[in-house]
Amino acid sequence: MKAESQSELRGAVRFPVKLPISITIEGEQHTADTDNMSAGGVLFHLNADMEIGSSVDFQIAMPAAVLGSNTDVLVTGTARVVRCSPEGGRRAVAAVIDEYRFERRQ
Repeated sequence: MKAESQSELRGAVRFPVKLPISITIEGEQHTADTDNMSAGGVLFHLNADMEIGSSVDFQIAMPAAVLGSNTDVLVTGTARVVRCSPEGGRRAVAAVIDEYRFERRQ
């Protein structure tokens, strides 16, 4: 059986988008930076360790220029941590997005 690469296992294309993300875990808010994202997941860098399987709430302000729209969009939702590993003095956290919503900002 042929071994599949990580990119072949992903269900959605990831885009290298560097944006601030607000993460809330059990009522505690953290700020982080995204590394890449897709419709199904997000990779971000954080100064805190996160437990695999933990649920997080997130908010990402998507600038109009990134989206090619007239207004900024706030993306909010919930995700589950599937990987947390040390990287460059911080933690690289991969999360599968379970639910998300878009809100247009004026």
